[in-house]
Amino acid sequence: MRCLDGKKGLIFGVANDRSLAWGIARSCHREGAELGFTYFGEALQKRVVPLAEQLHSDFVLPCDLNVDAEIAKVFHAVGERWGQLDFVVHAVAFAKK
Repeated sequence: MRCLDGKKGLIFGVANDRSLAWGIARSCHREGAELGFTYFGEALQKRVVPLAEQLHSDFVLPCDLNVDAEIAKVFHAVGERWGQLDFVVHAVAFAKK
């Protein structure tokens, strides 16, 4: 048995396949977790959706963390889909190119 079998997690902050959030997501998936992902903006959507698909996730939602209503929508969707959430990874950051 893997340590996250049956657990549901939401990942905030995947930017690309080199991001810390992606490494965490891959590890959680390897340990058995079912994952959902968020993204901010169309450019990140184009990167996050294919990465989520690599981990067999079709649960990818837009979320601007500066807008409380968008955060509420995400957690409402989590409740509708899973009923409960076991963990959240918040790895949102900004860095100059």
